[in-house]
Amino acid sequence: MREAIGGTWIFQIVIAFILLFTAFICLAVNRSKAFAVKDQIIQVIQSYNGINVETGSYNENEIDAFYDIVNYIKASSYRNTGVQPADEKVGDESVPYHCFKRDGSPTSGNNATFCIAPISVRDDGCNVSMDCNELPSMTYYKVVVFYQLDIPIFHDVFNFKVTGDTKTMFGEAR
Repeated sequence: MREAIGGTWIFQIVIAFILLFTAFICLAVNRSKAFAVKDQIIQVIQSYNGINVETGSYNENEIDAFYDIVNYIKASSYRNTGVQPADEKVGDESVPYHCFKRDGSPTSGNNATFCIAPISVRDDGCNVSMDCNELPSMTYYKVVVFYQLDIPIFHDVFNFKVTGDTKTMFGEAR
């Protein structure tokens, strides 16, 4: 009888380690996928020298940054969603995030696939003796994507987000 009880405890410990290992693998795969999507979004924004997130214009007939981003997300197996982040504080003003679903349509709330915040860079060194209108407009973009700890039986346990910034870009978005 003692061996039967000892075998049950060892079996439960083995099952617990299998669940922990599975959770770790699921988290690692989802995290690496989220980083790959974030990096691709940043690369697309930089290659187009910006993106117009105000309109949220995803049009299959018009090839632009949104088209490239949405096609990459559709082609990859990235399906994670998350809650729209709070506005980004830049100096005294707050910049809102513009969030989009997997198909490129704008969204708000808790079903966003990726979010982008365009942040204008101002030269605070301008004074009265300088003509600051001669400086080009400078913008960088903060990108947020999401990933979950997705255990097969329990599903989404925890939600995490990955953020990244583009380089500072000069001029208007194409």
